[in-house]
Amino acid sequence: MIIIGVGGQLAWIFFGGIPCNASGQPYLLGAPCDSRATAASFQELENVTGYAMLIGLILLPAGLFKDGLPIPGPGAKVFLGILLIIFVGIGFTSLLLMPSATTQAACTQNCAIVTILKGSGENPNAIVTFSPKVITVIMGVNNTVKWINDDTVSHTVKGDTLSSLSSPLINPGQTYIYTFNQPGNYSYFCTIHLYMHGEVIVKAHA
Repeated sequence: MIIIGVGGQLAWIFFGGIPCNASGQPYLLGAPCDSRATAASFQELENVTGYAMLIGLILLPAGLFKDGLPIPGPGAKVFLGILLIIFVGIGFTSLLLMPSATTQAACTQNCAIVTILKGSGENPNAIVTFSPKVITVIMGVNNTVKWINDDTVSHTVKGDTLSSLSSPLINPGQTYIYTFNQPGNYSYFCTIHLYMHGEVIVKAHA
């Protein structure tokens, strides 16, 4: 189960963000080219295999020590060292990808608003899906941004480089709030509809 879990996570990392090619040829393993379905499928693959990996890690000690705690020899020490590295790596990666505490901060009356327009999930050729597509905010003034889903399908907000900007599914009528703590240009996209892109420009002062 651990191997299945790791394989699923790697598949998501290497293939989940790749859009369909422009010619409309089959995407992967002969599957029809549909960017929305492909992205959603890989997201579900990540979720399911993540649970499989977690269950495998829970069951692993029971299998190793079912006959009692063994006296570790050189091989066992190497194995336990590798296992410890894997645990530390998974924990560190989860920490990096976990939204910061400010992500769910309350949205004050001065927060900036981005609307996910109705029909965004059905129109790959839409010029604007996140409205405004590019928004400028000022530190200490309105650097908390609130995304409102006015569409009839679910969406996500995922930062291209800012790992903590990573929303769960934003269902129709729901919102997602994130506070930017550093000036800079932050581009983002929807992991389900890869053609949906937006940008938040954070300035230190007006």
